Amino acid sequence: MDETQKRMIANLEGELSEALLDQAFETYVELFDPVNGGFGDAPKFPTSHNLSFLLRYWKRTGNEKALRMLETTLEAMWRGGMYDHVGFGFARYSTDVKWLVPHFEKMLYDNALLTMTYIEAYQATGKPQYARVAEQIITYVLRDMTDPDGGFYSAEDADSEGEEGKFYVWTPQEVQEVLGNEDAELFCDVYDITPEGNFEGHSIPNRIERHPVRPEEEERLEAARLKLFEHREKRIHPHKDDKILTSWNGLMIMALAKAAKALQKPEYAGAR
Repeated sequence: MDETQKRMIANLEGELSEALLDQAFETYVELFDPVNGGFGDAPKFPTSHNLSFLLRYWKRTGNEKALRMLETTLEAMWRGGMYDHVGFGFARYSTDVKWLVPHFEKMLYDNALLTMTYIEAYQATGKPQYARVAEQIITYVLRDMTDPDGGFYSAEDADSEGEEGKFYVWTPQEVQEVLGNEDAELFCDVYDITPEGNFEGHSIPNRIERHPVRPEEEERLEAARLKLFEHREKRIHPHKDDKILTSWNGLMIMALAKAAKALQKPEYAGAR
């Protein structure tokens, strides 16, 4: 589908009908990347409204292809480097088709919308991984994007010390210095931290390669993540855009309300 066709579809007018919903679904099918999830080529954006449509289309029609497209994309986005595996939260978009290298800026509205999408996917499928991702996003927002007097900040920049992504990337040596040999080896293997790196000589943590991990190793990985997060906090942080925008705050409040009900965590409803 070329750009002219996309613009025509984006500007369609008329009454909503079953046929129009079917047409929209077929458009998503044409654009879908069955290997990496998402739609179209790079750059790839976490278009949560598209995913919410697929979930509702599956619920309405029973079309399993819509659910597979949704789940393939949710899984791929979380596994990729666009997700901050050390401190949580999603970056704005991926510069490549595999969701590996993000534009490291984090936006409140993306994280609010994706919280809702992962929560709804959990409600629809019962898969706990989707609930965990939603909870991790909320952890990030409440920890790093919440004003003490109430309200949520708008964004965090991609750059620190004049370099994009510097705050987020690692080398095997850095990981080893923090974790020691055995845990560093496990973390680097699972999260693709290599000597050659995957981003300008450094490594963006990701789980695109599906290494089999035993439950006890997951516990070690979580302990390692916490140590790395504490170490990362000592770095110079990207600039925070501390504007509090009503519309974006409304999205985050809605996400917290959905999460509070779906996960039975009333503390989310009281967050501000």
